[in-house]
Amino acid sequence: MRKVTLVSLSGNTYQLEDGAHEALAAYLERASRALAANPDRAEILADLEQAIADKCDSFLGKHKTVIVAAEAAQIIREMGPVQGNGGEDADAAQASATAGPEAQGEASGAAPAGAGLHAGRPRRRLMRLPGEGMMGGVCSGIAAYFDVDVVWVRLAFVLMLFMTGGFWFVAWLAMLIVMPAARTPEQIASARGEALSAREVMDMAKRKSADLGKAAASGLRDAQRNLRETFGSRG
Repeated sequence: MRKVTLVSLSGNTYQLEDGAHEALAAYLERASRALAANPDRAEILADLEQAIADKCDSFLGKHKTVIVAAEAAQIIREMGPVQGNGGEDADAAQASATAGPEAQGEASGAAPAGAGLHAGRPRRRLMRLPGEGMMGGVCSGIAAYFDVDVVWVRLAFVLMLFMTGGFWFVAWLAMLIVMPAARTPEQIASARGEALSAREVMDMAKRKSADLGKAAASGLRDAQRNLRETFGSRG
């Protein structure tokens, strides 16, 4: 008999074995300490929690409702260390020691049942990337799936639009409806066939913060220009 703990990750409830709960809680605590001086700390921690929740979902199914210690250790290894944690090897070793014998067996090379589904490079998924696209992220999602520059996909769409007399617009609209949208960090990484890591989560937060800064600076410049034009015309 194993004790199971109910936890909330990014607003969803998960059942974790005690060892899995201790390992993930320790990982997030180390991340919180490492990010103490980071101005984007709250957002990064929220994204890390969302990424862990998405990784937990990949282990669960109709007849699999509990995250075990070995799976928690694998999630931590995939996430990798957060800035200032002292290196991935140390982080994985601490997670393995915390997670218990089952996780240690996996770390030493003994793969648990079902681990083959998650071993190696993740399966690339065809998803829209609304945050990177101009019209729903269809072209960006197709470019990520086939690992090509999105410019070529957009050019191909424009050519097909003219060659089919507008019928291709119907095909694009169908893809916009059918293709799922990649919104969480884990989904975006999955669309590119990558395993999401803590470093990528932090990079996403930096890019988002930089984009907000640029938008704010652009808005301020526009406001200043409008003020100059308004008062200049009165003068």
